[in-house]
Amino acid sequence: MPSHPSRLNHGDFEGFCQWAAAKKGLPLPDSLDWVHWRREGERRHRQVQRHELLRHLFRRPLELWLVLDYAVFLEEQGYEVRLGTFCERALTPRNLLVDAVRVSDTPRDPRSHP
Repeated sequence: MPSHPSRLNHGDFEGFCQWAAAKKGLPLPDSLDWVHWRREGERRHRQVQRHELLRHLFRRPLELWLVLDYAVFLEEQGYEVRLGTFCERALTPRNLLVDAVRVSDTPRDPRSHP
C-alpha cells in the first residue's frame, strides 16, 4: 500500500478499499461483501500479530548468532576481533559492535588449532 492520509485510518473499511483501488488503478466489483472481507482482514491481522510475537522472541538470539558467526569468519580470515556494544540496548536494539583489525595476511585454516 502506498502512504495514505491519516483520515483514511478513521474512516470506514469500504472507503479505504475504494481509495486504495483507485490509487492503484484497480477496478472493484460492484457486489463486494465488505463485511466478509473486513472480517478476513481482521483475522489475518491477528495471525500476523501472533507471528510477530514469535519472531520478536527469537530476534536477539538470531542477531547474536549472526554476529558471532561473522566474528569467527573474520578471525579465520586473519583478523583479531572484539565484540561489544556501542550504546545501551534501550536506546536501540541494534547495538552490537564488531571491531576487527587485520593481523595477518594469510587466512587461518579453521581446522588448525590456534
